[in-house]
Amino acid sequence: MECRACKGVINASLNPERTKEQLRESSIRRRIADLFVQKENLIKDDLFIKELFERFDSKCFKTKKHLDIEDRDSWAIDHILPSKYLYPLTKENAALLSSEANLNKRDRWPSEFYTNNELIELANITGADLQLLSSKEPIINQKITVDNVNAGVDNYLSVRENSNLDKRVSEIRKIIIEYDLVDKLSDANKKKLGLI
Repeated sequence: MECRACKGVINASLNPERTKEQLRESSIRRRIADLFVQKENLIKDDLFIKELFERFDSKCFKTKKHLDIEDRDSWAIDHILPSKYLYPLTKENAALLSSEANLNKRDRWPSEFYTNNELIELANITGADLQLLSSKEPIINQKITVDNVNAGVDNYLSVRENSNLDKRVSEIRKIIIEYDLVDKLSDANKKKLGLI
């Protein structure tokens, strides 16, 4: 997930071209994906960030530009494998990028953004699976757990009183089917979503 500043820049340039429904669907997809990996995400605390800067020698992995840990607007933490495909932010899935490089990557799959040599280097630095990184087609995280999916459904359906519950059920049902996660749902959640 990109930082709020990066997301603001991306949205400022792309949103005028998107329909209202496209904007809403993109926002919902991101929110739901984040809920599914919420328990797996590392907290982006000072220790995590310091270790990230050390692993990447305080340089943007893509441009090799020196980055100042104190200048938070100049750098971003890249989900190497995007959260859009249900990958959490972990030590193996984090790269240090300049804000500009992260803006260019967005939700692209690693092989669409990084060169083959960069993918090899990323795997060496992070311990990530090179075969997965170099896949030409995005692959939804197969390691997402039953607990993650059911917690995500429960969180998404915990709504304020005046929210449209039918709409929320429809939204998460669509994502569950699209991501082929029906088999990870509890029977109770399958029933709630009309999947039994």
